[in-house]
Amino acid sequence: MNSERSRKKWIMFTVITLICTIAVLLGAFLVIHDVRENYARYTPDQITQRIMTELEPKDLVKVEPGQISKHYDIPDGVVEASSLYMSKSSESASELACFLLTYPSQYSRLQQAINAHINAKAAGFKSLNPAQYNALKNVLITRKGRYVLVSVGSVTAAEEKVFLDLLN
Repeated sequence: MNSERSRKKWIMFTVITLICTIAVLLGAFLVIHDVRENYARYTPDQITQRIMTELEPKDLVKVEPGQISKHYDIPDGVVEASSLYMSKSSESASELACFLLTYPSQYSRLQQAINAHINAKAAGFKSLNPAQYNALKNVLITRKGRYVLVSVGSVTAAEEKVFLDLLN
């Protein structure tokens, strides 16, 4: 009787220990996953500079950080940092932008600002330059963790590849 009671206590202890161990490991996994997803290895400026260095586009020029708000109406608290390159020519819609979200949950708010910017820009090109209008309608928006890349132009796939390779 005593040995049976002792055996049941041992089984109960083992089950509780196993459950606690699984809970601790699961918690650690979730914390590591969250930290990894929210970790910002690079600034948006470093990412766009890397893309510019590797692909060497001749027609893009950096927009000063204080001037980005003239192009993108991003609500406060949505992005932590951003970098923007736009075409030197008013006849080209080419653009490269990278944003670092404050939190991944802010993506939909940033996406609304991106869409508003692209639509406003497209309206200006619709009758003036149909090829550039089509480039704007085929804008590439790529997200990786807290980073969002916006690419308009003829080398969007190459820009996306550099972006994803850098963040993997």
